[in-house]
Amino acid sequence: MRNKFEVSTRDADTTPLAAVRQQDLPDTVLPLIESYDEIAADRDRFLWQWLYHLFPTFRFSCVQDERGRTVRDAKLVATIFAVVADDVAEQHADRATFDELTAIPFDHRRSNPDRDDVDGDVIRFLSDVWEQFTALYDSGPRSAEFEDLLLFDLKQVFQAVEYSYLANDYPGLVSERELWRYDAYNMLIFVYADIDLANAPSFDSSELSLLRQVCDRTQRMARIGNWISTWKRELAEGDCSSGVVVHALENDIVSHETIRTIRRNRTDAVVRPVIESIEESDVVDRFLQCWRAEYEKAMQFESAIDSIDVGTYLDGFERILDYHISSEGHK
Repeated sequence: MRNKFEVSTRDADTTPLAAVRQQDLPDTVLPLIESYDEIAADRDRFLWQWLYHLFPTFRFSCVQDERGRTVRDAKLVATIFAVVADDVAEQHADRATFDELTAIPFDHRRSNPDRDDVDGDVIRFLSDVWEQFTALYDSGPRSAEFEDLLLFDLKQVFQAVEYSYLANDYPGLVSERELWRYDAYNMLIFVYADIDLANAPSFDSSELSLLRQVCDRTQRMARIGNWISTWKRELAEGDCSSGVVVHALENDIVSHETIRTIRRNRTDAVVRPVIESIEESDVVDRFLQCWRAEYEKAMQFESAIDSIDVGTYLDGFERILDYHISSEGHK
């Protein structure tokens, strides 16, 4: 029997990728995805398939079965909003559009697609995205109860995106400590949890603080999986803010001068030696050990939370880690 924190070559190379590629996207969300392909198209559809395929894996056990499809769709629509926000800030460095779009969930009337320097197509698109998300979320039996918490958690997501934006302006800004503090929220785990709770009549709200401590760990686990599966692609794109790269930088595995060179010149001759240096180090293994430590910390809450099966929830993140590793280079 293989260790639960290892990934078999057979599974990583075949099964997860095949399952994702075969995943159908919901007819109710496809029009938004088609609009996204016309307006932004910064991400391949594989990402949406990957997410939609895995959402049921880490859904809280207390979600009503008949609400499963709505919850899954709502998470995908919320993710589209967050991904576009992230790409506007990080890939396009469009601060004016980012500032405008962050107003949409909190005061739709405040957003103005016709403002100078704003990408009006993106703002109009995200207004439609948020309208569809709101309809899905508001249909939940406990949506009003958790709405303020959802908006609070969404603000943390936007703060994580803003941190990424600032990292482009201040190359010496990023530290591993601040990545854990801010960047982890880009995984939307708390937002996904809020969507689940809005559709979970049996959840005991007195367990909310304990549950959020579990989510704090699973959010870090999700961030680790994302870092170890995307850092090479991001480095080749000139993005040196991955936790893997930052840890290597802070521990003298790669030099500051090399990173500055990559920001100026992203040729394979410059990037490849950095990738090889990190691969030859123990950086990735260290993050996998961190993943295991977070898993074990989260498991300590299993006996304290009665209205959610914490063990099953955490098992879902084991599968997600498998999918992250097997999907390297595809998202």
